[in-house]
Amino acid sequence: MQSLRITLLAAVFAVSLCGCGTKSATPAASTENTSTVNVPSTEVSSEAKSTSTAAASQSDNTAVASLIQKAEAAMVARRPPAAVEALSQAIGIDPGNSRLFRLRADVYTLMGEFANARADFSLAIQVDSGNADLLNARGYFLMTRGLSQDALTDFDRAIALNPRLAAAFNNRGLVRLADQQYESAVDDFSKAVEIDPKYVDALNNRGFARMKLEQFEAALADLRQAVKLNPDYTTAWNNCGLIYMQQENYSEAVSAFSEAIRLAPLDARWLNHRRAAWLKLEKFEDANADANQIRWLQALTELTKATTARPGEPGVWINRARHLAKGEEFVAAIQDYSRALSLRPSDTDALTGRAELWLQVGKAEQAIADCDAVLTGTGSTAAWSIRGDAWLTLENYDDAIRDFEAAQRMDETLVQTYEKRAARRQASGQTELASQDLQKANHLKDALAGRLEDKSPIQQVAFPVPQEQ
Repeated sequence: MQSLRITLLAAVFAVSLCGCGTKSATPAASTENTSTVNVPSTEVSSEAKSTSTAAASQSDNTAVASLIQKAEAAMVARRPPAAVEALSQAIGIDPGNSRLFRLRADVYTLMGEFANARADFSLAIQVDSGNADLLNARGYFLMTRGLSQDALTDFDRAIALNPRLAAAFNNRGLVRLADQQYESAVDDFSKAVEIDPKYVDALNNRGFARMKLEQFEAALADLRQAVKLNPDYTTAWNNCGLIYMQQENYSEAVSAFSEAIRLAPLDARWLNHRRAAWLKLEKFEDANADANQIRWLQALTELTKATTARPGEPGVWINRARHLAKGEEFVAAIQDYSRALSLRPSDTDALTGRAELWLQVGKAEQAIADCDAVLTGTGSTAAWSIRGDAWLTLENYDDAIRDFEAAQRMDETLVQTYEKRAARRQASGQTELASQDLQKANHLKDALAGRLEDKSPIQQVAFPVPQEQ
């Protein structure tokens, strides 16, 4: 029910710890900087001292803002330790700023340094003890660490300080939900929805709790409202499907699970659920298709583990790229081929594989560039063939035919390319050349149809293999 996300705001660095059932806690506003420059009172008037103090405060605020920006840049570059260092410097300048401790706590959480994260949450609360948002944030952190009682204490304190803090009610409901206190959980989620009727997480969570209480119609009402407010709410669609399954309304279950799959196609949970619904409907072919996709995802999980264990090996990225391509996850596959090439720039397998996928996503120029890189080093039937397809996409029929012939390719695509070039030549008055192209196209058609014993129709004319520069 919960997940850790990093949110990098455009102007101000903020890392928010949130979950599928929570709203992000809002960082407390920075406390006013009161540091001053030590100037002997005998040397300046009180008015001058006030001016000096204001200037120093402005200088400190500027330094803190600069360090926050530095931390943001470090997070974008995936260098959390550098972000911690920058935030620590900012805290040294402005130790009364609770927001800085909160930011550093979130970075520590991302790094898995949970003891440091908890300490920073506590320091933030110590600086700003009346801040309900900070108590809610620490409570959520403690909840994700399995410290339910400590989390409840924080949520209770947050609610006492701010009885209109919907997120604290929602989070307290999550703790009670985990403890199977479903009626108490419903009460908390209801309070959150009362405060904020558009709080989709609380609606989803209340729907789930009501499902556990077998209050199916009320649960569906909550979940339908959640997906009405947010049609891309994957978990709510899945929960709808689970309720339909319990109501034996398997067709509606399939529809709901299909929405979840559309939104998060790489999550096997939704596929498992839909497969169960297909089986209930005795749609065995559909169930088998989902089973195959589940197996594909399981293999992807293993390949991902390999990339995590050996990120410096180009081969592991190439293997995962090929698997992603089979699943038609072309953009992700291109990214993996690119990672392999960053490690071994001249890898022909990665270049050829990526070139083919560039074509799939409609980027013929990039495909040609990758094929050029392969063909500069060595002849490659695959690279010639892919580059031919790229030229054809760009309606460069001369180069397309040249590369298809170099690849010794004989298929319907070559027939169509000859025919298209013939039409162009005919339109430009090159009647003789157009006739030759049509003759070659017809000869190739006969060969493909098995009407010729000699199935090498281009053999009558010598077409030299292109010499790459």
